[in-house]
Amino acid sequence: MVTHYVITNREVTSRKSKNYIPVNETEFMRKDGDEEARHNLRYGTVSFDPKKAKKLKDFNIQIIPEVDETLLASYADDKDVNKAKFPSTHIFNELYESGIKASKKSPGGDHIKISEDIMVFVHGFKSDLETAMQTLCELHKKYVEPENSTIKHLVLFTWPAKKKLLKYRSDAYDAMQSGFALARSMASLREFFKKKFVEERKPLCDQKIHLMCHSMGNRVLENMVKGVQDIGLDINSIFGEILLVGADIDYYALERPNPLYRLIDFGERVHVYYHNKDQALGISELTKNAFNRLGRWGAKNSVNLADDIYQCDVTEIDDDKGILHDTVHHWYYTNSPSVVDDIIEVMKGGNSIFSM
Repeated sequence: MVTHYVITNREVTSRKSKNYIPVNETEFMRKDGDEEARHNLRYGTVSFDPKKAKKLKDFNIQIIPEVDETLLASYADDKDVNKAKFPSTHIFNELYESGIKASKKSPGGDHIKISEDIMVFVHGFKSDLETAMQTLCELHKKYVEPENSTIKHLVLFTWPAKKKLLKYRSDAYDAMQSGFALARSMASLREFFKKKFVEERKPLCDQKIHLMCHSMGNRVLENMVKGVQDIGLDINSIFGEILLVGADIDYYALERPNPLYRLIDFGERVHVYYHNKDQALGISELTKNAFNRLGRWGAKNSVNLADDIYQCDVTEIDDDKGILHDTVHHWYYTNSPSVVDDIIEVMKGGNSIFSM
């Protein structure tokens, strides 16, 4: 069994019905995503056997109960409040401690740095809870298991997408609302860093946090950046690598004055992976959007891109096998060995072989 982490604004409720699964002793999570995106974020873990996990029942999702607001109100001062075990702090601290433990001493006393990097993943359109869990399993196989990968921990942000093609407009709206919710998580993470490194003067670790967004998950990202700007929060390169894969957003989204013009401020580098024959985005262009998709054509005006943004054209890959993948070309970030290897190299700080 392996365990990774989950952040979600899907519905978690005490109500029990056939459309929900238990996620702790008293709460249940909606499975089908047939709901409106919530601003309230929940945190938890997902445990599964990568060799056997296929159906939703094979994944043990545990959502951490929220802090009792009545209990918070009873605290005498801010010091007591700071001691409260908030779910976000619990998850952030576990990941931080794993990074600290990764720096070990050899018998000779020399420090051996072992990478324990984190990849945050935001899924796209047409992903109910089961599909999201299956994606998490695939990410583990492709990015955690390989010996040459520095990724050891996954954090899945799963938002209430539906597994229905005709619900595109509804998912697009939920993606926008989910972006604003995710901005709150970024604010919580920044506050965690401030307390840990400034107030408590804890040691820094070599652990890096990378961010990958697929398809409509890039619309979540777009609105996360806008939400961060709206609340006046300065993130200051919280991520290492930021990867936009098969992005279902306009191909001028990275240009000024759009929110993602500031995306480079959130990380060290940005890589945009696109495929000219991505049929999922072709349908998106023809039937649902006025402009070409970034994940199909790359940025409209590359000269207008900020520094350290790299475009990776994967149109010529020939290892995106399978009837569906060989026709649609939308899930190459897990299905194409050459793209997977390239992304692993990029997250290690190397250069993409697909970059122009």
